[in-house]
Amino acid sequence: LHVRSRRQRQMCIRDSPQYCTDWAKLYHLSAVRGNILRPFEHLLKGRVLEIGAGCGAISRYLGECGAELLCLEGSPRRAAIAASRTRDLDNVTVLAERFDDFKVDVQFDAVTLIGVLEYASMFSNAENPALAMLKRIRQLLKPDGHLFIAIENQLGLKYFAGAPEDHVGIAMYGIEGRYQHGQPKTFGKVELERLLASAGFEASDFMAPSPDYKLPNSIITEAGFQCDAFDAAALAWQNVKKDPQLPESTTFNLEKAWQVVFNNRLGMDLANSFLIKAACKKNDSQKDDILAYHYSIGRKTRYCKESLFVMTDDGIQVEYKQLASSATPSENEDSSAFKYVLPRIDAYAAGKVLSLDFLDSAAHHDWSIDSFAPFIKTYLACLATLLKQDGADVDLRSVGAVLPGHYIDAVPQNIVLRPDGTPQLIDVEWEMIGGVELGHLMMRALLLLMAAANPFYPSAASFSRQEFTMGLLASAGLDISREDCERYIALEAAFQEKVTGKKADRFLDWAPEALIHKLGSTQSTSKFATLYISDAHGNFSEQSALRHEVSDGPQRLQFALPSPLAASTVFRFDPVDQRQGFSIESIKVYSGARCAWEWPCLLYTSDAADDSLRV
Repeated sequence: LHVRSRRQRQMCIRDSPQYCTDWAKLYHLSAVRGNILRPFEHLLKGRVLEIGAGCGAISRYLGECGAELLCLEGSPRRAAIAASRTRDLDNVTVLAERFDDFKVDVQFDAVTLIGVLEYASMFSNAENPALAMLKRIRQLLKPDGHLFIAIENQLGLKYFAGAPEDHVGIAMYGIEGRYQHGQPKTFGKVELERLLASAGFEASDFMAPSPDYKLPNSIITEAGFQCDAFDAAALAWQNVKKDPQLPESTTFNLEKAWQVVFNNRLGMDLANSFLIKAACKKNDSQKDDILAYHYSIGRKTRYCKESLFVMTDDGIQVEYKQLASSATPSENEDSSAFKYVLPRIDAYAAGKVLSLDFLDSAAHHDWSIDSFAPFIKTYLACLATLLKQDGADVDLRSVGAVLPGHYIDAVPQNIVLRPDGTPQLIDVEWEMIGGVELGHLMMRALLLLMAAANPFYPSAASFSRQEFTMGLLASAGLDISREDCERYIALEAAFQEKVTGKKADRFLDWAPEALIHKLGSTQSTSKFATLYISDAHGNFSEQSALRHEVSDGPQRLQFALPSPLAASTVFRFDPVDQRQGFSIESIKVYSGARCAWEWPCLLYTSDAADDSLRV
C-alpha cells in the first residue's frame, strides 16, 4: 500500500487492488476513494485537517497534493495503518484522537469530512449533533477556508429501489426517517443546506458522485445537471452496476429510472450521495463551466486518467488528463501489441449511447435471443457507417474481418447515436497493432453488455453465456465457433493484462457454461453470520465454522464454543454473508457464567471498519 517515491506524485491511484477482494478492503484500501477530492486539488494546499482518516485511503492522496496535513482518527489501530500508509510523506501527521477531544489553537485552510458527518450523533450529546460538529469546524477554518463533505443522501434513488440503509442495514430506514439519537444519520439536500447555513458557512456547492461517494467514478456538478446539451444521466446509469453495495435485485431498474429522474430535474435531489464544498466566504462558488468529472482508475498507473467535461464558447469539450505525473512507456510497453493513443481534447458527442438498446431488451419480460437481434444488427450498421467515414473498406459478414486497430474501443458504450441517427465513436484510448478482428470486438462488446445488464429480467428461456453469444451473432449472420470464442477470449485477456497489469490468466475463464442470471433467480431466502475457529496454526476452514441465521434489525447472536481450545486459537467473525451494511454494539466471550473478555464496539460500522473481526 505504501508509495515509495514522492516523485511518483498521485501514484496512490493503484493501491494493491489485487488485495481488495471484499467490500471492507475496498473501502479501507482502494485508492479509488481519493477520487472524491480530485476536483478540489487546487484548494487542498496550506494547512489541511482530515477528520476521520480511517486507514488512510484518502490521507495518502491529500498528502501527495502537498498540503501540511493533520489526520485525526479515533481508532488507534486504524490510525496506525494510516500512519504507515503515509510514512514517507514528511508533510503528513496522523493523530489517534477523537474529534471531540481535539484541541488546537491554529486554523486550517481546508477541513475534510468524508463519510463522517453522519456519525455526529454517536459522539455528541448536543441537541443537534451534526450542527454542533459543523459549527466547531467553522471555527477551525480560516476566514477564506473550505469544508469538504461527502455523505450518503437520505433520499438517494438506490434506497428507494430497496438498497439497505448503509449504516443500519435495513431497507427504507432512512427514507422513512426512522433514525434515533445515537445512531448514524444521513440527510437530504435541503436539510444539509440548512445545516451548513446555520453553522455559519456563506456558500455551499453540491455535486453528485456516482455510484456514490465511497468509490466514485464520476462526479456531476450543478452546471452539469442544468445543461440541456449534456447527458449527465449517462454517467449515473452507467455506474449503477459499479456499486459494490448494491443488492443483486432492486425494486425497479435503476439504469432506466435515472434517465427519467434527470429529465425531470431531480438528479441532484435523488443522487445516491453528495459531495459538498462549503465556503466561509460568499462568491466562492464552483466554476460553472465544469459539467462533470470522470475517472478511469482500475488499470496500470500510467493509463489512469481524468475526463473533464467543460462548457466552452465552441460547445462542450472533453479534456483528458493522465493522472500519473510521468507516463513514459517502458521498452516493453512500446513493443506491445496494443498502443495507448489517448487524445488531449475531444468534442463532446450529444445523443443516445448505443448500449441503452441492449439494456432495454434485457429489461423486457420473457426476452429471447431474438429480442436482441435488432440491437446487434444496429450495432453492425453503426460499425459499417463509422468504417465508411474512416475510408476503410471492410466486409462485416465474417467474424474474421479485420478492422482498423482503434476499433478495439468501438464497443456500444463508446458509440453515441446523434439525434439524426448517425453514429459517433467516443473515448478512443487504444489501438491494436495489426488491427482487430470483428469477432474479438463482438465478444468484447457482449461480455461488457452482459455484465451491465446483469441481472436480466425474467424469461421462460434459459441460456448459457456462450449459447447467448453464439446465438445472438448467428442472428446477424455471423458464424462463430467455440474455438473462435476461446481464441478471442485469449486476445481479450492479453489486452486486459496490458491495461490493468493483472495476469492474463485471470481473464481467460469467461464462464461460458454459466447461465445468464435473471432477476430474482438467485434471491437468497436466508443470510448467516459465521464464526470461524482457527486450527493450531491460525488457519481457518469452513469445516471449523459455526453459523447463525440473521435478520435485519437489532438482534443478539450466541455461539457455543467447542472445548477445549488451544491457547493459539484465533476467531474470525463475519457478521453477514451478503452485501449490506451492519453495525456491532458489543462482543462478549463467556467462560461459564463469567464474562472473560468484552469488546465495546461503539465506534464500529461496516463502512468504517473491517467486515470481519479477528480476536
